[in-house]
Amino acid sequence: MNGKWNGKLQSVGGGGYAGSTTVPTDAILSGYVGVSTDTGHTGNDGSFGMLAPGRPNTALQIDFAYRSEHLMSVIGRQLIQAFYGKPPAYAYWNGCSTGGRQGLMMAQRFPEDYNGILAGAPAIHWDRFQAAQIWPQVVMLRDNAGVISSEKLALATNAAVNACDAADGVADKVIDDPRACRFNARTLRCQNGSQGGSCLTESEASAINKMWEGPVVGGTRLWWGPRPGAALSSLAGQTPFLIAVAQPRYWVYYDQAWDWKMLDYSNYKEFFDLTVKRVGPVIATDDPDLSRFKSHGGKLILWHGWADPLIMPDGSIDYYDAVTRKMGGGYAQTQTFVRLFMAPGVAHCRGGDGPMPQGLFDAVVNWVEHSEAPSTIMASRPLPGGTTRRRPLCPYPQVAVWKGSGSTDDAANFVCKGSP
Repeated sequence: MNGKWNGKLQSVGGGGYAGSTTVPTDAILSGYVGVSTDTGHTGNDGSFGMLAPGRPNTALQIDFAYRSEHLMSVIGRQLIQAFYGKPPAYAYWNGCSTGGRQGLMMAQRFPEDYNGILAGAPAIHWDRFQAAQIWPQVVMLRDNAGVISSEKLALATNAAVNACDAADGVADKVIDDPRACRFNARTLRCQNGSQGGSCLTESEASAINKMWEGPVVGGTRLWWGPRPGAALSSLAGQTPFLIAVAQPRYWVYYDQAWDWKMLDYSNYKEFFDLTVKRVGPVIATDDPDLSRFKSHGGKLILWHGWADPLIMPDGSIDYYDAVTRKMGGGYAQTQTFVRLFMAPGVAHCRGGDGPMPQGLFDAVVNWVEHSEAPSTIMASRPLPGGTTRRRPLCPYPQVAVWKGSGSTDDAANFVCKGSP
């Protein structure tokens, strides 16, 4: 932008427990006044949530949940007014993961702070999905008496992709909608005394099936699991995912010595319910009433990778459906101000085997400033030999379907199908 301010504010969200700040370089280079926040604490281990054993640090929890993000907008505007002598013409939020949750919290609690919000892989349902993040460790311990090797986890993931890839009519090593994948890890069971990394024991197969299913106790689904096609080693690694242990210790039990190995099928629901009770009111970020954000003229783009190994993508769909029910008028009405794009094969905010969404933030800006709602989002992935795979992402619940002729690497050969 040749060093010139474009007249706008862009707040950039954080990741994890967001206990640090970085210069929002991309925003600044694009001409925005860019701002970010450490959300009121230092460090990313979640310990700030506990004031002392048995006592929550309510003030810092609220800072992290929503107060700091709102004040970032307030102070950002004040600084712009003081330096440039006028307020920003538009204000935007740009974030993924925790940053996606933060953006949605602004739409829910402070709907006039931002004209447009981009929320990727949003860490909403913070209480529930983080409780579910320890589930893979629980099922490995209880079904398999220990961890499953990364080699065998990858074996199961690759087998699921091979089995379900072509269901959409295109074989590209990506499951377009893993909800339709019914692959059973037991098909990989070792036969006739064989062993090693090329097959699974009965206990390993049982644990992996339960990982995909997510926490279901006594026939009741508590939350979702990572979908087939997502790397299982992120949550089912040699050690638990850091946040999956930090939340119970510092936000639920207020006990640094809490040990996840005390969880089993008899007490997991109690643990889950207590997590929802103590964490949900502060930071769940799942209020579907976006009427004030809509009335303000706000526009919101949500997106989530179907192969996200950390934040279960079904949570974003659940939230979008909840907004649609709350606001009324079906998906067509919701899409007048909120659109959700699901990205097949994309991992957590980036990576994976699927084409990566492009121009998402620009789509928000264009929607706000020119009233042009994105009918598709282009996704692309470099291929060996210097070519590029391009696919359209359609507004949920529509999906991109190959027309049946032409290169499957050319977005022009796909069309959005399904009810808007």
